[in-house]
Amino acid sequence: MFADLAPAFSGPFDRFSKSVVGPEDPRPALSIRALTSDPEALVEKMLRRLAPEASTPQSRRGAASLWTQFYFALVGVPVVLAAMRGRRRLPVGLDEMAVVIGENGLPAALKLPAAGTPQPDRDPRAAMEALITDHYVPAVTAMSRAGRLAPRLLWCNAAVRLVWAMEAAAEAEPEDTDLADIAAAARQAVIASPDLSCGAANPMFDMLLSPKPESGSSYTRKVCCLRYMMPGVADCGETCPLPPCRGS
Repeated sequence: MFADLAPAFSGPFDRFSKSVVGPEDPRPALSIRALTSDPEALVEKMLRRLAPEASTPQSRRGAASLWTQFYFALVGVPVVLAAMRGRRRLPVGLDEMAVVIGENGLPAALKLPAAGTPQPDRDPRAAMEALITDHYVPAVTAMSRAGRLAPRLLWCNAAVRLVWAMEAAAEAEPEDTDLADIAAAARQAVIASPDLSCGAANPMFDMLLSPKPESGSSYTRKVCCLRYMMPGVADCGETCPLPPCRGS
């Protein structure tokens, strides 16, 4: 891992220190542009892990959605943590990031050319907006086509990971009220604002709803992630928008 990113992935986020690597990592990696420009190859990677179970159109869509959840966690969480905990802005372009695919077909590591650039504060909004416009927009288009998934489902998957990262970063430093305020403002910008600061429509707008009564989560998903279509895969718990009996 890059030394400059060590503060971002310390303590409760240590597990992410092995998922962000530099060009010296010997494992082969695909650029994000290459990964998203070949729909057939993307589908193969989406479904390899769950191929025995993904024998119907429904289960294949469930498997594809699950793959994207791993992808958005691998890409989005480090971007937020780098900004909020390391004061660094990671490179997010399709030609700057590459992904290492594990033997199970899931995204295993994010390979970057460098540790990004310093930023003067801990606000992740600029980094997240660049991630959305420069990376997620084309990636979601490709994944939607490859996996036959509604774009709004994918945007909901992506939003969940960004919000988790913001909340977790703030909760890791409860004495820092400024960081809690930063997280709240960033969440507002990503989830509750119809437009991005650049003037473009915000594709994550309204993707997360108010939590269910007595829920321990801060939100409920607006769009089902289709986990219930996958045999043996747990649902998303308190954030699930479906009735508990769905998929049983």
